[in-house]
This record gives sequence, structure tokens and C-alpha cells, in this order.
Amino acid sequence: MFLPRSRHSIIWYSTVRNDNLIQEVEQFYLLCQAKEKTFGPYTRPDNRKIVIVVYETGNRRTVSYPKWLMEQHLGRQLDKNTETVDHIDRNHSNDQLSNLRIVERKQHSADDTRRVKLVDFTCSMCRKPFQRSPRLVRDKNKKGSRGIFCSRQCSGKYARLRQLGQIDKFPVQPFIESEYYRNVKKLEALTQHLMVKYGI
Repeated sequence: MFLPRSRHSIIWYSTVRNDNLIQEVEQFYLLCQAKEKTFGPYTRPDNRKIVIVVYETGNRRTVSYPKWLMEQHLGRQLDKNTETVDHIDRNHSNDQLSNLRIVERKQHSADDTRRVKLVDFTCSMCRKPFQRSPRLVRDKNKKGSRGIFCSRQCSGKYARLRQLGQIDKFPVQPFIESEYYRNVKKLEALTQHLMVKYGI
């Protein structure tokens, strides 16, 4: 296998074989030029890539491949406490620099956290619209609870009227499956990515 050792050979190799290999070969060139010894990238069972960096002192660290690429691009290590790398298109196999961005760990966690979509209901007593978690409604369904109420006040009022025989039984609360969503990433980041990708 031909392994390029200079940027001129990178250009020649990419032109002769396939223009789409430019990014991959340049990344390999960064591996060759690094002062410390870098091994990888290796693919983990979850299909994400890592590299192992061994320093002259013998110390080593394992870092994700996209983070390593970003560090080589910036010429410095990322702050492990505050910085991380995010795939703009959410495709973790797309490690092109144009698809990577640095984000705060707190923001990255907020973007990727899966949230439960609340369900819209109308209170069986006061007819007031409100929202509730599907899990709470499922729990009530399993217990055979009747009626959907926006507050304890409405629930208590229903129970009192039932005791007095002044109101018919409400239907049992429905069994509702949970739906999930994630925060939409910053529009400008996605826009920038698309502009670079399509040369706009």
C-alpha cells in the first residue's frame, strides 16, 4: 500500500486514486507528522473511533478520533473539563473537520439529552388545558384511576361528587406510550456546515 510522506504526494495520490480520499489521506499525514507516537484510529464495539497517544515520557492517553483531529487542527489539546467535539450532522462516522465543532460540555449534554414529549390534556372537571408526562398517565392507568385532572383540587372535587352520587364515573386514564425528542442544534452551526459542504 502506498503511504504518502509529504503534502505533494498527498495531492498526487488523491488526484490519481479518488478526489474523495483527500480528507482521509490528510488525516493520515497528521498522524505521521505528530511528535508523540499515535496509534489508530481503532474502532470500538459501538463503531466510534479512538486513537492512543503515547508521549516521550511513556505516559499515554486514549482520545476519541474526532477530538484528536480537532486538536491537530487547532494545534493544542482540548480542555477536558469544558470542551468537547460534536458532529454537526449527528453522523458519528463522518469525521470530516467541516462536520466537527467545539462545544462546551454542558451544552453538548443539553443537546444530546433525550427528553420526554409532554402530552396535551383537558381537565375532566374544569376543562382547563394542561400538559402531563405520559409516564404519570400510564401509572394512573395501571391503577385504574378515572378521569384526568389538572390539579389535586379538581381530583378532590370529583371524588367528593362521586361520594355524593352526583356525578357518573369518568373513563379510566388512557395508556400512552412516551415520545422523545432532542434539542435542535444551533441553526448557524448547521447552516455553516451546509454552506461548506455544498460550496455556497
